[in-house]
Amino acid sequence: MSRRWLFTLVVVCTLAIVPVPGQAANEVLEARIRATVEKIDAASNKQDLEALLVNYAPGFRSADGLTYEATRKAVAALWSKLSQPTYQTNVTAVVPQKNQVRVNATTFLNAGYKSDLGEPGKLESQVETSSLYEEQQGAFKLVSQRVLAERTKLSIGSNPPQVNLNLPEAVRVGRPFKIEAILPTSLQKSPALGGIRLSPITARSPGAVEAPALEPLRTGGLFKTGQAPQRPTDQAITLAIVRQGGLLLVNQRLKVTEGEPPKAATQPELAKPADEKPAAKSSDPAPDNQTSKPKTE
Repeated sequence: MSRRWLFTLVVVCTLAIVPVPGQAANEVLEARIRATVEKIDAASNKQDLEALLVNYAPGFRSADGLTYEATRKAVAALWSKLSQPTYQTNVTAVVPQKNQVRVNATTFLNAGYKSDLGEPGKLESQVETSSLYEEQQGAFKLVSQRVLAERTKLSIGSNPPQVNLNLPEAVRVGRPFKIEAILPTSLQKSPALGGIRLSPITARSPGAVEAPALEPLRTGGLFKTGQAPQRPTDQAITLAIVRQGGLLLVNQRLKVTEGEPPKAATQPELAKPADEKPAAKSSDPAPDNQTSKPKTE
């Protein structure tokens, strides 16, 4: 091989392994964003409110209407109910946008819950967000946030009900949708109370849920048909089932879109005990008198 060809080969190989300046800058940017997200998780795990809010811009505002001060109050109210929380955020995308950075992530929360019933409680939550960060005074601050999907499950008691859920994640404005919560155990063996509530999402406590009115269940679960509002305002579907041994409360965001929503993927399952087996579907059909429209409050 001639010296000329050898020199060309060395140059080409060197160029192939040396990152371009833009690529290096993006890697540094992503590393800084991930470090900020890790600080947010660490502060949340310690329930250190001031350490958490250091990462928020004073002008922070969420798509649901939460401001910096409203966030302080909402998080403090939530943490007053939690014991030994474990937050884990998985960053899925870091995209520079002019003077800001868009960050897509999913946050998982598992914690003990201090209920007013005097029974042990467990809270599990999964929230998918799209956030904007901006560099302020040498550090990245969270300036805005939009929730893309969320589900919170609260179990209270020594043996809370086991339920198979079929809850929609998105619906077009004005369209009907179905809600199903199927109990695998016969009501003859163990009677149950249940209820469903549909309400618009506003500036509210993260993960907070308000129980719906309860009524005796006459079939193998809860079966309802709801109607999406005529405006693209996200709704909260809240269902509760009470049985001897405990209470199950589930809160899930329903995205209301002007266009046709994307086809729903398999709903993510919240953490389950390792020895828990999937529950079989109930063979009890839903009678016509169990189908109604939840009220939008």
